[in-house]
Amino acid sequence: MEQTSVCKGCAGCFPDIDGPVHDTLTVSAGCWARFGQALALQYSDHRFWPAHQLLTDAYVLQHSRSDDRRSIRSAHVHLAALYAQLCLGQTEARVIALRRALSEFDFKPLGHPWPTPGQSILAVDLLAPDQHQMTVNAYAWRVLEDWRPFHELAERLCKV
Repeated sequence: MEQTSVCKGCAGCFPDIDGPVHDTLTVSAGCWARFGQALALQYSDHRFWPAHQLLTDAYVLQHSRSDDRRSIRSAHVHLAALYAQLCLGQTEARVIALRRALSEFDFKPLGHPWPTPGQSILAVDLLAPDQHQMTVNAYAWRVLEDWRPFHELAERLCKV
């Protein structure tokens, strides 16, 4: 039977593998590998690409759970980008510009307890492009819902 471990970032149960992890995200090697599989699909098959921005913002926001200043910045940037896409319907170009502008700031820690994750990247389909987009949308909305206590902050950040 395959050994599993729980990712501290998203609470998903992933294969317990010995592999690389991101240096500023709170992520297990199995979870990071799953995200890497999704990115490989998006970069290698244009039919998966439309989900790229949402997936990246949702995943990184969900896993930016440390007090490292880079992780704090990441949480702010990806929270704003996710909110801009889902709640404000902003264009990809505007969201990219927003991320770029916010990445210049040093942010204070969020000051609230970290949200309890309601879903992990395991919910994202990696087989069919239409299912991929649909499941990425659902995953992104769930992550944003988990971060509801920070929506006022997200709205302020989107005005940069």
